[in-house]
Amino acid sequence: MASTSALVAQAIQSLADPRAPEFCCKYYICLLAHVEIDNASIWENPVVRDAPYASEGLQLQLGALTESMALLDVLSAFITTDRSRADMAALAHRMEHCACDRADRLVDGMHAWTWSPTAYCRDPSGFVCRTDTLEGLIAAVIADLVFNALQLHDLHQTRWPRTRRHCLAGNDEAAATMLCRWLDVYPILPPLRAISAAAASFGEPVLVPFLRSAHLPKNLVAILKGGVDALPADFEGGFNPFGVVYPITLVCIALAELCNINDGVSIAYFFREHCPLFLETLNRVIAIDGKMKWASDGHWETGIFLGGAVHAKLVLPFDERMYHARILAASRYHRTAILDVQAPYQLARNIMLALAELPPQCMDGRCSAAAAAVCSGCRRVAYCGAQCQDRDWGGPLPHKKVCKKIRALGDAAAFPVYANPKSAPPQLDVDDFRSRVHAAVPLPAVKAFNKNMIEDDRIRRVVNDTLVIRVCWIESKH
Repeated sequence: MASTSALVAQAIQSLADPRAPEFCCKYYICLLAHVEIDNASIWENPVVRDAPYASEGLQLQLGALTESMALLDVLSAFITTDRSRADMAALAHRMEHCACDRADRLVDGMHAWTWSPTAYCRDPSGFVCRTDTLEGLIAAVIADLVFNALQLHDLHQTRWPRTRRHCLAGNDEAAATMLCRWLDVYPILPPLRAISAAAASFGEPVLVPFLRSAHLPKNLVAILKGGVDALPADFEGGFNPFGVVYPITLVCIALAELCNINDGVSIAYFFREHCPLFLETLNRVIAIDGKMKWASDGHWETGIFLGGAVHAKLVLPFDERMYHARILAASRYHRTAILDVQAPYQLARNIMLALAELPPQCMDGRCSAAAAAVCSGCRRVAYCGAQCQDRDWGGPLPHKKVCKKIRALGDAAAFPVYANPKSAPPQLDVDDFRSRVHAAVPLPAVKAFNKNMIEDDRIRRVVNDTLVIRVCWIESKH
């Protein structure tokens, strides 16, 4: 139809500069009503079709706009273009106050509709977006383009996107950053769905900016808590509970995707600032899960399991009054997971560095007094007195199991003996450390040393800190 091709050309031209779209939110939301919606259960267009487009009889071919790759490319660029918070606020003000030229029959046709106040979707009431606003437009574009294309990409490449990467306008990092920023401004579910789908599809190029985001962990916790708060006190599930519990499920899905960097600690440090509220909310999720009359959701189990990872990697106390037993059980599993993440000599090096970085205090874990006497065996740890040294020698984590190995590793790698103030340890990379110590401490002995030492909360905390993605992984990549 002539009207369809004319509208496509007009819309593409209006988004030639993604920072300055020519028309208002209503125009583009109406436009999206004619993009074929394969995921209608997730987002429905808020336009009620109770009349023709306009009195002139403007007619458009429903679904035809899906065939215009150029149109969908500019819509994708609009959503992923880098904008500051001030830019986003200015964009919302401009696009939510219609100044369109209604003398143009195509433009008028994109306005001649009856609007629903909110879009129908399966999202609970607390997460339903406003329709004729930038929030509604962002939800519509993300739902129809980013999520839909990532999940239902046409492998024959006869329809948009030609490749999955077109969904992010070819710039993974900038697009991932903007998805986090849109979620922070509009904490609704479509941006979070897109973040989960992008993490699943693209891996490292988007996981890095996601895990660096200062706002994504805050919003994940807020959505999780909002989903729990929205449930009635007597909620016990039902025949089709996916609408009301969907925010909880979606956060758990996102968590599973975000923890796909296998460094053993990133997901924990991602939540470090918001850890108390995160684990408190997971306690409530577990209580709800226990009351469900329908089968438990596997995604919830994943979220709870990751809660245990956060608890373990941040070396939080095993307090059953604060944390549910399922979180603590998962924490025990993750407690020594670092043994599987790092190579034995790499971990041994980091443990020796951790020993050198511990504060100068008694090595007995039950004492915090100042250190006074150095262990004559390993010469790398100290105690406040003979009583603590004797207790630690045969204690729950007996020093006698590691004393000789600490001495052998420290001497071979030229680590300084214990002193106050402490001397700086040698700056050895993993290969240098291995070449120096492998003759003195063979691989089986190193593995046994690691297994014993990593049980010490103080050592594990320091070692985990050295692995935190913000310091170690990202900076080494960029």
